[in-house]
Amino acid sequence: MKILFTSILLFVLTLQAQDTATPAQSAPSSQTGSTVIESDSLDLNLGKKLGKKQGIFRGNVKVEEPRFTMTAKEMTVFFADNDAVESLEAREDVVIKRKDGSSETSSEKALYDITDKKLTLLKVARQPKVISKDKTVFADKIILFPEEDKMTTEGASRVMLQKAP
Repeated sequence: MKILFTSILLFVLTLQAQDTATPAQSAPSSQTGSTVIESDSLDLNLGKKLGKKQGIFRGNVKVEEPRFTMTAKEMTVFFADNDAVESLEAREDVVIKRKDGSSETSSEKALYDITDKKLTLLKVARQPKVISKDKTVFADKIILFPEEDKMTTEGASRVMLQKAP
């Protein structure tokens, strides 16, 4: 089943693979720089008559992209009219690891806006966090701009600084 999902998504995501800054690249891919999403199941709606184009991935969701890997229990990917990825919403146990090892995030909900290249980590019951080599950041809302290596927080925030070895 994972190969079928991967094949469907490679076809759909090929147009957007260069701009997708959320997840990372793990599953075998015939294209460098492509994005691959694996899950236990997929509901795909690309018909305009049925409302907004979207794919809902459930169970053991893993996104592999050149810059990072994202895992979650469930993810909805929203598509534009031309089938390019517009945004995604990951839910439950969302973990994002940068391939260069510079940071890892965890949250209960994450939103990624392709146009703004903005990743938003949201609090549901517990605060999301970003762990890097010298600090850990907790906040009610953490907004990351991966292309700019920039972060902002909203609501209750806390930073724990670690000494470098």
